[in-house]
Amino acid sequence: MITCLVTESHKLSLYSENSFFNHTIEACNQLPDNILEGICESNSEIVSIFKHSELLVVDTNNKASYAITANALRAGISVLTPNLIYFSSDQIQELITIAHEIGVDFGYLPNTNFNLPKTNAPIIMDCYRESGKELNTENVSLQIASDLAYLLSAVKADFRKVRVYWIPLYNQPFKTLKLIIDFNDNSVITYLVKGKNETGKITVELITDELDRSFEIVDCSSQPEKFRQIVIQNIDYYINQRKMLYPSTQVLKSKQIVEVAIKKVC
Repeated sequence: MITCLVTESHKLSLYSENSFFNHTIEACNQLPDNILEGICESNSEIVSIFKHSELLVVDTNNKASYAITANALRAGISVLTPNLIYFSSDQIQELITIAHEIGVDFGYLPNTNFNLPKTNAPIIMDCYRESGKELNTENVSLQIASDLAYLLSAVKADFRKVRVYWIPLYNQPFKTLKLIIDFNDNSVITYLVKGKNETGKITVELITDELDRSFEIVDCSSQPEKFRQIVIQNIDYYINQRKMLYPSTQVLKSKQIVEVAIKKVC
């Protein structure tokens, strides 16, 4: 499988020494608009690399990554990107529709390499996150969506109800915010986030008929060596399984849950 990385100069060190990439395209200010959107000459070497790749890992700024992802999918290239979490649910749905029509795969590259154990429904999952960022609607929605993007791998059913509680009621930043998500298979996820010192991890308790275990899931985005392991893990999984470890439909569900919650807060 021919793999290609599209990223920016300051992010190259995150992916260095990664033998899974046959090619690397270094994005500059004009690259996404003038090259990967098809405006430049068709015999460009970079365009040739782009069109002949089978799996593209896209890690650029949010606006560029959406354009690059959409054009890659239309060109019949499967895409894996950490930027997916920054797109709206409507944007993700549009990209999923393109991928489905073309017959390619589209997945999320998370900042953790932790895989929740496979379980039977129903499940009860209690999650606790301390955040070092100010807890306003923008930061909270992004943090929750990012966490749910991989936590939802334990739940296959659609969500049926989202409840949200927060303190203080009429001012931001929040001191704390709690989500309760009910699913059609009687599973439930509770998610509590507090504004304290950044710990870089989320604590999860998972309860089913078969197990009762607690996990500490670490954010590896600031640890290049561990992040490279995540990249390798996700690419290797796709090469061997021909499906994404974290499919875009899972991130879509995550964003939809968060958007429902934020509407209630606002």
